[in-house]
Amino acid sequence: MKPLFIHTYQNPRILRGKKKEELPVDYYWNSTAWMQVSVWNDYLKKLDTKMRLQHRHILLLVDNAPVHKIDENVNLTNVTVHFLPPNTTAHLQPCDAGIINSFKVGNIF
Repeated sequence: MKPLFIHTYQNPRILRGKKKEELPVDYYWNSTAWMQVSVWNDYLKKLDTKMRLQHRHILLLVDNAPVHKIDENVNLTNVTVHFLPPNTTAHLQPCDAGIINSFKVGNIF
């Protein structure tokens, strides 16, 4: 699947004249450029469709962030979502913790 890209503008100047469907990413936008429940659910539906077409069943492990809420109208047939226990992301994903820490202290560059 294409990576998700969330921007603050629906039509940024740099993409003027380009079709978002032809980008190498799935383009979403909102005023904060943050993940939202609607974007998450759209991603899950696309992932489920792709897995169904490939005749695959997968388990998707996610943290318990509030945006990872699955709407009632989302019926996943080929993707099973399992939530990690609360407050375990830093222990289960130490690389993720290091990357986040680098951004917080400003030593990424």
